[in-house]
This record gives sequence, C-alpha cells and structure tokens, in this order.
Amino acid sequence: MEAKERHEKVKALLNVTVLEMVEPLSVSYSLTLSSGEVLRKVKATEMVRWDKDDDKLYVQRVEKKTGSSSRSKMSLIEFACRFSEVIAKGILWDKEDHHVKELSGIIKLAFLLDFDEATVEFLMKLNNLQIFVEDEEFLSSAFPPPN
Repeated sequence: MEAKERHEKVKALLNVTVLEMVEPLSVSYSLTLSSGEVLRKVKATEMVRWDKDDDKLYVQRVEKKTGSSSRSKMSLIEFACRFSEVIAKGILWDKEDHHVKELSGIIKLAFLLDFDEATVEFLMKLNNLQIFVEDEEFLSSAFPPPN
C-alpha cells in the first residue's frame, strides 16, 4: 500500500467522532427483493459500529479493569474482538479478507495490552510490519509533541 493511501486511511480514523454508549446499539437488517418482497428482518445488537457516512464510531462502554470474574473477562474479550474487527474492516474495506483478519488480530492484542508502545512495536515486528519514515512524519504532524 502506497504512503498516500495509508495516510488517507489513518486520516479517516482520526476524523471519527467516538460516541460512548451505555447499552449496545440495536440494529435491524432486511433484504428487499426486486419484487418488493422483504425476505427477512433480523434484529441484532452491536458493541461497536463505525458509521463511515457520518464519521462516527459508536462504542459500548466496557470496564477495562482486570476483574477476576469470568463474566468481566468475557465482556472485555468480546469487546476487543468486536472493536478490532470494526476498525480493521473500516480501514481496509477495499482489501482482501485475510488482510482484515491479520490487522484485526494485531489491534485485538494491542487493545488487550492497553496499546503499550513497546508491545505494539513487538507485535509489528512479529508480523513483519514497519513504520516508514514518511509515516513517522505524517504521525508526528497529526500528533505534535506537547509543549
């Protein structure tokens, strides 16, 4: 992927407004045939949803404390899976599924490890990824150091 395309994808993520929800987002899906007949209306809930048309990321609030209950651990893991999948699909919408799956895996692990910089660097090396000089410059301009 060329630098310009990488930067456009990162800009799309940086321009997103994150809206935190207490409850999961309710969504419904249906398939309308050319005859006008609606095949099925399915209702579901989503912990994370990226509305690319409105540049909004809807995120269900999940406590990230390391509790000992299996319910809190499951909730955190489920959120990490949903979050990483939505972000990866949102960024790589035009790429093959295996690229989305690989990026989702990296994001998931990084999320569970609090996006620790050293951990992220290790995950990138492990997956044979690197940040190029032009990417460093782009990120530095997007996140200038504090004065």
